[in-house]
Amino acid sequence: MNEDFSVIIPTYNERENIGTLISELLKINYIKKIIIVDDNSSDGTKEIIKSFEKFTNKIILIERKSKLGIGSAYLLGSKYVDTDFFITMDGDLSHNPIFIEVMKNFAKRAHIVIGSRHIKGSRIIGWGFYRYFVHNLANFIAKLFFLMNVKDLTSGFRVYNKRAFEILSKHIISKGFAFQVEILLIAKRLGFKIYECPIVFVNRKKGSSKFNMKEALEFLFVLFKHLNSKLFQPS
Repeated sequence: MNEDFSVIIPTYNERENIGTLISELLKINYIKKIIIVDDNSSDGTKEIIKSFEKFTNKIILIERKSKLGIGSAYLLGSKYVDTDFFITMDGDLSHNPIFIEVMKNFAKRAHIVIGSRHIKGSRIIGWGFYRYFVHNLANFIAKLFFLMNVKDLTSGFRVYNKRAFEILSKHIISKGFAFQVEILLIAKRLGFKIYECPIVFVNRKKGSSKFNMKEALEFLFVLFKHLNSKLFQPS
């Protein structure tokens, strides 16, 4: 197994967080590439990223002209990955790089490793009632219709086997938040191994959440479309 890893981070107006995150990731010697897909941030996020590009060749900034969704950011970013495994994480500091080490170790045993907020040893800090409700509802719906045994289907803190990701991405139809659940549904159906690793998730302290009603509706649309797809019909 090649011990080098890449990281993909979608960003949109994360000026207050992205510099700290990049600094922490640059301290991890086996992270060889930090791929940031920015959806036309207007708050100075891109300028901070470019300031890091001046003194390290590990940073790749992909600039997009508008908000195109977190799923499409992962798909685009993966084209720049030249390591056997890559990590996905949010740019708001809710995903602490300290957990990358243990997740990396489990990547030897699974095609997808999830930084889980719902298994023994994990914890969530700073969520209000609404965030808990939406999160638990999304997990409940996916488990109800697809009989998934994954505890945290919506976590974006993951390690992917690149080769497995390339196969799974051929079946993806979502561009936004629904991607997180959709790729796990497909992975289960195709027999790929998924492992959950406990993390401490700290709700963002700066900036605002990008999740909205449009994302929620797309999530439902994608799930029910898969219910009728050939991939999920009894063989």
